[in-house]
Amino acid sequence: MPIKHSAAVPLNIIRQRARIRAASYGGTATNLYVHDAIYRGGDVLQPKRGDIVVPRDSIIVFADDEPTKNWGHRCRYLFHDPKTGELIQELPALLPPTFDFGARFELFHQASTVSAVSRSQYPLLYLPPWLYLESASSWYAILYSGASMNRHVNDIEFLYRILVNLYRVPAANITVLSFDGTLDYNDASWQKVPPPVGNWPGDNTPYQMKINGSGTKEELLAAIAAVGEKMGPNDNLFLHTNNHGNTVNGVSTLISYSGDDTTQSDLADAIKALPKFASFMVMMEQCFSGGFIQPIINASPASCTSVATAVDANTSSDGGPQYDPFALAWITAMAWANPDGSSISPNADTNVDDRISAAEAFVYGKANDTGPDDNPQYAENAPCGGAANFGGVRRPIFIPPLYRYLFPWQILPDPPPEQVEKFVIQLAKQLKSRSFRQVIADSIEDERNSLTKVVRTALSKGKARKPSHR
Repeated sequence: MPIKHSAAVPLNIIRQRARIRAASYGGTATNLYVHDAIYRGGDVLQPKRGDIVVPRDSIIVFADDEPTKNWGHRCRYLFHDPKTGELIQELPALLPPTFDFGARFELFHQASTVSAVSRSQYPLLYLPPWLYLESASSWYAILYSGASMNRHVNDIEFLYRILVNLYRVPAANITVLSFDGTLDYNDASWQKVPPPVGNWPGDNTPYQMKINGSGTKEELLAAIAAVGEKMGPNDNLFLHTNNHGNTVNGVSTLISYSGDDTTQSDLADAIKALPKFASFMVMMEQCFSGGFIQPIINASPASCTSVATAVDANTSSDGGPQYDPFALAWITAMAWANPDGSSISPNADTNVDDRISAAEAFVYGKANDTGPDDNPQYAENAPCGGAANFGGVRRPIFIPPLYRYLFPWQILPDPPPEQVEKFVIQLAKQLKSRSFRQVIADSIEDERNSLTKVVRTALSKGKARKPSHR
């Protein structure tokens, strides 16, 4: 454990030498942090994940060489002599000291920042669900983020909204695991954001998703087992993992908020234990996520399986100011729209069947991923894996500002011909059914009884009235 330094520790010299060191190897994007405490020789940082061993009593400067990416990515530990400030040793690494290191480490050199972006926002209307006769598909979903930052929480909120609002997946079928089991997250300075967390940046409204548990290995594996007890052979499962990843001895891992991280074999074993079901769709954003592809494909008991990842097994995934680039593009494809409601053109529905398949979402996501170092990967066990989709949608109608004050019936277009045809067919079936005829007959009988009552009342009043004499 580090101990507080005395006033004699030359922090200014340490900061200066760390800046010179960063410049000497061309670290033009490097952010530098220092902790004003002495770490004892033999102390271990990120045990089990990185096992960074402090060589001797040192003041640590942490150099984040790729601050716009998700962890793990290139970084270094600079160990300085606490008396002279000289650089003792430099160790390359993939992970920070902790995922909330900003609470202890002071940022003293900031070369890279992530600036926020904004879009024009448009109000949304959705066609009423009864116009779309297809009922909600039998989908279950698990949305996971471990050591979350704001962009990771925003990604899974976007996913949650389209699953519930667009594809009508029951909220009870969705399990959300994030951070410490709350909407909190670490900010860009790597410090926990105090509650209350603000609105979702997509449309500046409160977050809708309910967090069901913390982003840990234990909770993730338990959620997979729990959904397995509910699913039948015709059900489907969507799994999304976000936040940070790591690679240990060539094995990809999924970072937890606390406790052990989830390895490829951990996840594969949990998936293998599921009963047989119809479709399994997986989308992963974290670093080194490509290492999970083949283990998932091999373990899946689903008839149709597909896995899309932001990067391969050897690459760190890019992050953004409010969303992760690959996750944002993939979800946008499924949403038919940007987070703020503005339309996308062209959309991802390349075969024009009014559905976005797993394969179509990946193709769109890869083409529109703005992360410079992302290299999205994809695999499926059969063509039906790529064809899997969340079903028909309650299509959003985008209202330009000039028309936002019109009444809804002046904005909503007529349903497409194929939708009208479906409605007519269903109505014809209902008209032929005995139950429907009985409802009509009962309604007519009720109206006749009401009319009879009115007539009798009027007649009785007429009899009671005395005739007038003139």
